[in-house]
Amino acid sequence: MGKKKCDCPKGAPMWMVTFGDLMSLLLCFFVLLLSFSTMDPAMFKEVSGSLTKAFGVQRDEITFDIPKGIDIISREFDPVFNIDVVLEKIKSTIKLELIKGEVEVEALEDKVVLRMKDEITFAPGSDELQERAKPILDNIRTIIETVPADITVAGHTDDSPPGIMFRSNWHLSAARAASVAQYLLAPHTIIPERIAAVGYGDTRPRFPNDTPENRARNRRVEIIFLQPKNPDDFTVKPLDEKGLLEQEIMPTF
Repeated sequence: MGKKKCDCPKGAPMWMVTFGDLMSLLLCFFVLLLSFSTMDPAMFKEVSGSLTKAFGVQRDEITFDIPKGIDIISREFDPVFNIDVVLEKIKSTIKLELIKGEVEVEALEDKVVLRMKDEITFAPGSDELQERAKPILDNIRTIIETVPADITVAGHTDDSPPGIMFRSNWHLSAARAASVAQYLLAPHTIIPERIAAVGYGDTRPRFPNDTPENRARNRRVEIIFLQPKNPDDFTVKPLDEKGLLEQEIMPTF
């Protein structure tokens, strides 16, 4: 077999080809170093996550709504439970009701307690919400949707007999708490796991049950904003009117 013919220019030494290849490789190497040195960690994380989902198992889902994007800011920077922030949101949202005295709010060390008077929420001996309480609860729902807190709805009564509809004040207070919780969850804009309904009967009076005025103060429903048990894992995920996660709806393939 004959010798391989060189493609280099006539008269050029053989070492120039090797040298040119070496320079090209060095140029590529330093370009790669430069690109990695200026890499945005947040962008890299987002891209790597997208690739992981793209090569993972996909499922076909039927949807009748326009696909929505993922809220990256709210997902990566979840708000933190703060007593002052919760208190300020409550005061700004139901300012008129606070002025009228229909609602009371109290900030404690680890929770915020919002109290609704019995005369606003329920008729005597009944667990059916009155119409005048519903606009207030609608405003409270908007607070719950945006505040990273666990919610406890607590029903309280005085020491008077509950009437013929309920066997005891325990049953009456629990039924009233459940009615408020169900109304808050009715539009399906709050994850149900965030809300608990509790009935205390007449076991936790705020005032002695010795006058009609004090008994009226003890009949109340409390909506308590609590620090989540696992704040690092807690995220506020607003739901749409169908109960779907508004921030997690992805296009189907």
